[in-house]
Amino acid sequence: VAGNGQAGYVDDGGPAAGTRLYHPYGIALDRAGNLYIADSHNHRVRGVTAVAQMTPPPPPAADLYGEVVSPYRVQREQEFDLGARIRNRGPNPADGQYVTVVLNLADGLVGGPGTSGRRLTRTFSAQQLLSQQGTLDGVFRVTAPASTPPGTYLSTLEIQYGGDLNLKDNAYTLPVTIVVPDPVADETALTIFQDTVPQVAPGQQTVLNLRYTSAAGQPVNPGTIVQRFTAPTGFLFTGRPTYAYYETIHGVISGDLTHSVLDGGRTLLVTANPHVNTTTSDTGSVIYTLPVQARADAVPGRYDNGSASVGRHTPVQLSGVISGTAQDETALRVVQESVPSATPGQHTTFNLELRSLGSQPVNPGTIEQRLTAPTGFAFTGSASYGYYFVTPYVTGNLDARLEDSDRTLVISSNPHLNTGTTDKTALIYTIGIRALPNATPGARHDDGQAVIGRLAPIPLSAQVL
Repeated sequence: VAGNGQAGYVDDGGPAAGTRLYHPYGIALDRAGNLYIADSHNHRVRGVTAVAQMTPPPPPAADLYGEVVSPYRVQREQEFDLGARIRNRGPNPADGQYVTVVLNLADGLVGGPGTSGRRLTRTFSAQQLLSQQGTLDGVFRVTAPASTPPGTYLSTLEIQYGGDLNLKDNAYTLPVTIVVPDPVADETALTIFQDTVPQVAPGQQTVLNLRYTSAAGQPVNPGTIVQRFTAPTGFLFTGRPTYAYYETIHGVISGDLTHSVLDGGRTLLVTANPHVNTTTSDTGSVIYTLPVQARADAVPGRYDNGSASVGRHTPVQLSGVISGTAQDETALRVVQESVPSATPGQHTTFNLELRSLGSQPVNPGTIEQRLTAPTGFAFTGSASYGYYFVTPYVTGNLDARLEDSDRTLVISSNPHLNTGTTDKTALIYTIGIRALPNATPGARHDDGQAVIGRLAPIPLSAQVL
């Protein structure tokens, strides 16, 4: 289609087959079928119009995206997870054999056993990723060798489907800060602060969260020490305090704290070791969650006279706000996020989103929530919740039971919002549902409903494919 076999140059504009090329080095076709030639010794890119008929492939019916897994900081020679869990929000399943995840490691990071080089790839043959269900594992084990200088390293992640890279959704930058630890120090090396100020009405319960961290990932291991907490005016300590490490490669590491409550609830004594960054299971910071309750006779206002005295550490101020009125479930606004679709006999899920008016605190306590499935559908009994606007996510299973031949799902839980650092902005319910075997294909039904306590019923819809 181009060149007459003799080396040299002839001006463009004539028949392509009659021209001369001089050491053509590479070629490319665009979507219109035009040919481009890297004519290297002539120092030009030559073009030949419409030499091929192009039929673009149809766009994939799946819509893939990644939930990034990337620690904020790690120590040298410490293994950590880097990558993303791949999800599908498109209408159809994604065939795993056409999905490729590519992790381009920053210079200074190396892959785990069985990998080589800085470009790590993974495919997913014989796997399917259903719409709004499950994940594909695009997370790699990575290490910073002892020779890696401290600093922030930027790796990139690509999720490809059918060989096409969707730059809008599927290219991610993953920053990781590598630190060089100083010698282990005592509790005075900790930075301790209250995450957020709890706000509740008289008689309501909430939690007070404290974060223990260290500068630049320094390991701190003070041993078991006494930690004395004094509640702000109007508040009392109740329940069992807990600790949690949310930033480890092993997931969340949590447990109960040894404690005692004194002065009728005004004082909490904790005996524990607030260690951080000493192993892979205490990476980052440790969060103390201290249950508190506003006294029934508490006077509305903000109180900053609480304190946390952690061993020899300088005392830290604790604050709380007593609001004028309690906000129950009537302050919630509930919407169905998406309309589930399934063929007869197929299982799927849908989400309910709960928010509060003006992002105010809502803490109604445990209430009954009844969901009725649309015609042609029944519930599977699967029900979970998630607070996805906090880092890390807070998720769990809902206490639920089935009634009326699975047409009704009854949930007993406390849909609390904006009472602390772990329930901010929105609460998402993920509900399992199935199309009945005798459901009419192509029918959409809008006669389901969700009744959250005393809220007016929320309509629920579903589509039979």
